[in-house]
Amino acid sequence: DALSTNQVIVVEGDTGSGKTTQIPKFCYEFLGKEARLIGCTQPRRIAASSVAERVLEELKSLGNIVGYKIRFHDHTSKDTKIKFMTDGVLLAETKSDPKLRAYDLIILDEAHERSLNIDFLLGYFKKLLLERPELKLIITSATIDTLSFSKHFENAPVISVEGRTYPVEVRYAPPIETEEESLNYLEHCINSIVEFKRTVPPGDMLVFLPTEKDIRQCSEALSTLLDDTIILPMFGRLQGGDQKRIFKNYSRPKIVVSTNVSETSITVPGIRYVVDTGLARISQYNVRAKTTSLPITRVSQASCNQRKGRCGRIGPGICLRLYSEDDYLSRDEFTTPEIVRANLANVILQMFSLKLGSPLDFPFLEPPLPRAVRDGERLLAELGAINQSNQLTSAGKIMAELPIDPCISRIILEASKMGCLKEIQIIATALAIQDPRVRPAEKEKEADKAHEKFHHPHSDFLSLINIWNELHDDSERKHSWSKLKKFCKTYFLSFQRIREWVDLHEQLDRILKKRKEFVANSDPASYEAVHIALTSGFLRNVAKKSKDKLYQGAGNLELMVFPGSHQFSKSGQWIIAATFLETNRLYALTVATIEPEWLEITGKHLCSYSSSNPRWNKKSGQVVADEKVSLFGLVIVASRKVNFGKHKKQREEARNIFIQSALLEGEIFGSYSFLKHNLALVSKWQDAETRIRKKDILMDDIHLHAFYQQKLPSSVYNRQTLNQFLKQSDN
Repeated sequence: DALSTNQVIVVEGDTGSGKTTQIPKFCYEFLGKEARLIGCTQPRRIAASSVAERVLEELKSLGNIVGYKIRFHDHTSKDTKIKFMTDGVLLAETKSDPKLRAYDLIILDEAHERSLNIDFLLGYFKKLLLERPELKLIITSATIDTLSFSKHFENAPVISVEGRTYPVEVRYAPPIETEEESLNYLEHCINSIVEFKRTVPPGDMLVFLPTEKDIRQCSEALSTLLDDTIILPMFGRLQGGDQKRIFKNYSRPKIVVSTNVSETSITVPGIRYVVDTGLARISQYNVRAKTTSLPITRVSQASCNQRKGRCGRIGPGICLRLYSEDDYLSRDEFTTPEIVRANLANVILQMFSLKLGSPLDFPFLEPPLPRAVRDGERLLAELGAINQSNQLTSAGKIMAELPIDPCISRIILEASKMGCLKEIQIIATALAIQDPRVRPAEKEKEADKAHEKFHHPHSDFLSLINIWNELHDDSERKHSWSKLKKFCKTYFLSFQRIREWVDLHEQLDRILKKRKEFVANSDPASYEAVHIALTSGFLRNVAKKSKDKLYQGAGNLELMVFPGSHQFSKSGQWIIAATFLETNRLYALTVATIEPEWLEITGKHLCSYSSSNPRWNKKSGQVVADEKVSLFGLVIVASRKVNFGKHKKQREEARNIFIQSALLEGEIFGSYSFLKHNLALVSKWQDAETRIRKKDILMDDIHLHAFYQQKLPSSVYNRQTLNQFLKQSDN
């Protein structure tokens, strides 16, 4: 009924209420078989694929009408009527189909997560719905601030769905700290799970931890301590087959140890107990320092309640919070939207590409901070993607087409000029994913030993190329999953990330081959060419050694090479990094040694130049000076002799020195009849003054200087320009 009378509806419901799986089926029934696509977005790839499989199973009597599309994988066909996809996929489709004509109805699922993509789509639909009054939009959310979605779409109706049907008891178990001992959150979590399990009836349990490393360590410890329980890790990068294990039924109770991927995106069936550390890794961009950090942060009250809602579906549940009630009450009510804590450069680039204007004028649910927008625009200008009028340059248009971060797409453009496209394509696609190398907590030394095979003495970037070359050295390995898995296991590489790397490389290769600007080099590129190309996208990520292992970065930031890098103890005086990560200190990740003079090749437009000690140089026939070159506060050239008059603002001073030294004092090589005549006259009258002992016959230097200022045009300031003037005068 709501769809019949409204273009937009908001559906709020508790986690596990069936919003994700049932609403697309209702919509298919509502629209009928003749309808075009029903699109349903998910914030994560694992959710898009697993939910699609579930709905397909429920509708299998209707044929192959359910499909899904995630990055690199399109499992849809001409028969697909219900299409699950990540919000990033739908966003990408707006480029080729701005009015989304392929769809009759869109469902934005899990909108409460307020990712950049979700907020962008909410603003996009605000405009699009006016142009397509027949298009229907359903926004689904957990019971978190749904009124803001309603208000954004002219008070769209909100339909509430009752979810949990059984009570959930909340218990608090903060760590007890004594003077002798202080447990970290992971130790406290493991001990609490073991104790909690002994005091409650048998049942499946869901545990929330912030990092993949924590999950691995916790899972290993629980497997040792609880031999009567199935322990299953769960995180976004886990291989598909291992992810699906959490949905199976077992003869013994299971404990799923998960990141916040299980908070909303994935409903783990059969959960009776939840153990919540109250922590998560949440990306945070620092506009002032221009660094991204991934701190382990206390989640909001809303997230705590989401986690609690994962039990109580099959019977009364218990949520054990490993923090105090006062801690819970002191937390933010809602999670800060990503648009307020992210680097907006890519969003701005895509908005300019889609001709949507500035983010400050776009109908975002919550507008970004003006300072963050200015910072994003400044970065795009530094990369050469936009001009002073905030219009896309030709380079910016190409960068917007590439499915990677603007900094990474910029190095691809430079690589084509430098003759190192083949190498940079490998590096760029590796940088666009998570590092394929893994270091399990229990096998760090073994992993480091295995990774030594790929190390390059001066560059982590070239280590990535070494991995790629080794991967492709065996032609059969590319086409055999078993051989590839064995290779990954032997060298401590993530099979999932290696596949993602290969897929992204192929996707980028298809795009680049369509454009004549990109020609891959047939001969191996030099170290210099590869790293000059890298500077074009990472100019802000350069640093100069200050003392011991410390470096001074742009804006006087103090940083250190990440200890896990092969360059930690071998990096040179100058380094470049792909990214910076802020934890207890600022670390440079994926590092290489560079020469400072390379920075001026790609960063000349950002360099600051200052000159000192201007003087006449008789040999060169120029006024020269000592020039200092700086980039973001780092001195890349301490002193070099330059032609002082090359800049217009220095021209007048150079001209004065030239007239005084070259013309009045005669310190110039060459035969100049006027100068010979003038100097002879001056000498003659100086002799006369000496002879008659009178000093007011010859004009002083000020008047003689003024004479040359009047006679010579302003363009004359050295021997070369003087010769040009005299030649024109003769003609």
